[in-house]
Amino acid sequence: MLWAGTAQAAVVHEPLKSNLTLKPGEAYTLTIDATEVAEIGWRAVQAKECTTNCVETTELTAAIHTSMATKLGASRKYTPLAGRISIAYKNVSTDPVTIDVYRVKRTCDAEACKFLDMNDKGTWLVFKIDEFKSITTSKDGSYSVISGVAMSGRAFTIKAVWWTDEKNPLGANCSNFVKRYLDNHTPKDQYRPYILSGHAVGDPKNIVLTGIDTCVPKAPNYGVPEKNVYK
Repeated sequence: MLWAGTAQAAVVHEPLKSNLTLKPGEAYTLTIDATEVAEIGWRAVQAKECTTNCVETTELTAAIHTSMATKLGASRKYTPLAGRISIAYKNVSTDPVTIDVYRVKRTCDAEACKFLDMNDKGTWLVFKIDEFKSITTSKDGSYSVISGVAMSGRAFTIKAVWWTDEKNPLGANCSNFVKRYLDNHTPKDQYRPYILSGHAVGDPKNIVLTGIDTCVPKAPNYGVPEKNVYK
């Protein structure tokens, strides 16, 4: 699930239903033709913002109908069935709401996209870092090359991808913190073990860490299966 936020140039919203007003308890079902997975989102556009989760979306295409309610908007990817995608939008608040429904088109314009396979989802990998040695960040800030030593004593150099199509995503970006440690010559005892968690893609000798969700210093009790720890 992707929460609605400020779109960058690489994210385009193609209108599917605009200025749809729903009375309290009213629902509207959107059905579109689709031959492949599509990302569809909605955004509340009425003058008075919802103070509670006001719109509930329900996927009607899948065998199991999943629902989720938010107050500002959200988007997610839907898989078509028999060439169609159907989604119900219901006003679950006590006030009228007006929403825009749109298809999300994403392009990868970041510098990180030059070496990243967007179709490779990777596997969960957690770095328990003993010491940082260096960091170099791309001009657009989309990725950093980080080197250091894991708690196991093994040296590493990885490309950490912070964003691709949206410059300010909800994922973690710890490049500034790591740079500060190095610039200030911070003793490693003040941050180790530093946890850097994401999904590793590419060759094991040339690890690219994407979908980074955790950047935490001094986290000796961070729970992770041993098979997912870089050693």
